Amino acid sequence: MIINIKDFFKKTLRHFKLFCFFFIISSSLYFIYNIYNINKLHGQYITTLNNLYSAARRFGYFYNNTGTEDLKEGQYLFNGVSVVVNASTQAKILSTGINKLRLQIDKLTENHIWTIAVFETSAKYSHFDPLRDVYLKLYDHVALNSIVKNEGLMDTYQSFYGCNIKLTDIYTEQSTDQIIRTVYFPIYNNKKLDALLAIDINNSMFKNTLDDYNRNKMTIINMNNNNIYQTQELLPCSEVDPIHLGINFYTLLKFTFLPSILLMFLYHSLTKLIANKNFILHYDQMTQFYRRDFYETKLLNQSNFNLLIIDIDYFKKVNDTYGHEVGDEVIRAVTKRINNCIRNNDIAIRWGGEEFMLSFPKMNRGQLTRKAQQICDSIALYPISDIDISVSIGGISAKNIHFNDAYKAADQALYHSKNNGRNQVTIV
Repeated sequence: MIINIKDFFKKTLRHFKLFCFFFIISSSLYFIYNIYNINKLHGQYITTLNNLYSAARRFGYFYNNTGTEDLKEGQYLFNGVSVVVNASTQAKILSTGINKLRLQIDKLTENHIWTIAVFETSAKYSHFDPLRDVYLKLYDHVALNSIVKNEGLMDTYQSFYGCNIKLTDIYTEQSTDQIIRTVYFPIYNNKKLDALLAIDINNSMFKNTLDDYNRNKMTIINMNNNNIYQTQELLPCSEVDPIHLGINFYTLLKFTFLPSILLMFLYHSLTKLIANKNFILHYDQMTQFYRRDFYETKLLNQSNFNLLIIDIDYFKKVNDTYGHEVGDEVIRAVTKRINNCIRNNDIAIRWGGEEFMLSFPKMNRGQLTRKAQQICDSIALYPISDIDISVSIGGISAKNIHFNDAYKAADQALYHSKNNGRNQVTIV
């Protein structure tokens, strides 16, 4: 029982070490894979926003090339776009351009655009898609100028390159409690600010993009702060509220624990399968001795030999009298007794049906003779399947000799033992 418990703990420790190995490997590789994808994800955010900015700039061309119509004070609806007129004026009807702009940026943001608005600096009218009460309350001429100044959008017409557009910090919209980031694009003509395009992006877009990316790429990137690896990068044309992306240690453990166990069992199964296959190729399944076709090539490369050839006496008579099943049992019992007489590093080979060869390293002639006699006596000592069984043994102890010559000499010694009465040993 003590031996079984020790074997159990040894086996458990071996499996634990194997699990730790695969866990370290899999978690390290998965960690590196996620770090690589953090950079790609941030690049995806940058690409999305840059494309959105390009769409906003193209809207500026539409604005500049759109004519005006006389509108009286009131609210109008053109192609789903609301126009709020505060005082009778000549107003641009921008619904076609706003609808095209929304179509483009809805594809880019997966329908996370909250509102698109165009405010005239005269504050006489504005466009909304859709119209929200918060805009009617907050935006006037003074507010627009304040936004342009605070967001650093003054004189952006002078910027051929760079950010003539602005992404605001995160804020909560009044009355709706939506978490928003706004893209502001000022439209200048003749060095004069004519209008301000505002595109409100629901901040959940960034989380949804992250969730889609994790699902498609099988990553575990998050936007939390309690991570073992953390990056923070400002988004294009933004000066505050960088995007935080990182990898959480416990999430990494959770996602690599089960794969590590599966890898451990897969490795164990494969090594066992390979070992079984090698065993079949190398060993005789009935006797557990080496197969002749496997080990003979190794003997051909040797030059020093201590060989025994063992043959079961009258084995054909056993098969004919008692049947092949009893014959097989006799072979198994004989090889078991042989195995009990030899050392772990001694080589036992099933040479033929009932013939076996033993090769002993580091043994002289006297030791070989005693070993052969021990084997011969152990087999004849007790009956096998109620049958008296004996073996004849021939052997050789020689140096600097080819295997074929050593084999012939040992085989002749075997025949001498058989012809001299069997159940005996002959060593040359």
